[in-house]
Amino acid sequence: MSKFYLLALVLLLLSASAFGQKIEPSDSIGNYKIGPGDVLDVTVSKNDVLSRTGLRVSNLGTVQLAMMDSDMQAACLTERQLADRIKEEYKKYMVDPFVNVAVREFNSSPVSVIGSVNAPGRFQLQRTIKLAELLTFVNGTSANAGPTVEILRDSRRPRCDGSDLVVPENGEDVLMSVNVDDIFSGTESANPVIVPGDIVRVSDNSGLVAYIQGNVAGSMAIPLNDPVSLTQAIAMAGGPTSGAQLDKVKIRRQIKGSVNREEMIADVKGILQGKQDDILLQPNDIVDVPGPSGAKKFFGDIFRALVPAITQAPVRVIPIP
Repeated sequence: MSKFYLLALVLLLLSASAFGQKIEPSDSIGNYKIGPGDVLDVTVSKNDVLSRTGLRVSNLGTVQLAMMDSDMQAACLTERQLADRIKEEYKKYMVDPFVNVAVREFNSSPVSVIGSVNAPGRFQLQRTIKLAELLTFVNGTSANAGPTVEILRDSRRPRCDGSDLVVPENGEDVLMSVNVDDIFSGTESANPVIVPGDIVRVSDNSGLVAYIQGNVAGSMAIPLNDPVSLTQAIAMAGGPTSGAQLDKVKIRRQIKGSVNREEMIADVKGILQGKQDDILLQPNDIVDVPGPSGAKKFFGDIFRALVPAITQAPVRVIPIP
């Protein structure tokens, strides 16, 4: 292959990172599963009455079709599987009907990439991808990128369990953090599968932070441009509230090369009394000051407060299944 054609191929691949792009399906990964919000065309051969175009899948994952007594499930099925189910229903009216289903608009699998990347944007997944591949669609990290990539995921988002759509009754946001160097070094745990609804944020070198929540005057992100100790962070958050258990302060810290965190318990009372050394916070530490009620202010609110909106459409976030 000549250098000219090789260069043209590279430019073509890079151009795929345009805002709102669709990440195309791959036969080696598996066929796309229909989801809520997708728009379908249903074609029944030689029958315009039964055919439908621009058919939007409801939030419950169903579609309304002609000559059917009830809505039909479409979510979590492939185009072929849905076509086969429709075909069985229409055998009541036709002899061996031919049915084709095609997704006209992919709307059910949004993923957003923001922060220190060269081409931030919102994408619609059409197949399974991992974090490293997703970063190639935004032309990689920018020159001022920090050492970590954060993934915010919402466990309340509907998800597929086989061919069934599961709508969780409750759940919470999950924050994962991985090291940028580990992502491209082949470390499997640092290259997780991206789930529809994820918000991926590449940190900025000038914005390294830790987070404090729980029984303090105000949950906040703590800038770490200069060294900050645990007691300083509590003071920056306005101090503890009444009933705060300062002898059981939790610090969740990222394990290097892993999406998991280790948890340590700090005795702030002992630190203030000079019985123990203070603890320096590290980037992405999450400090939780417990109280007698056990109630916690959830970290997702802090994260969203830091993340500027990249589209006018609201983007919710999703869990590691």
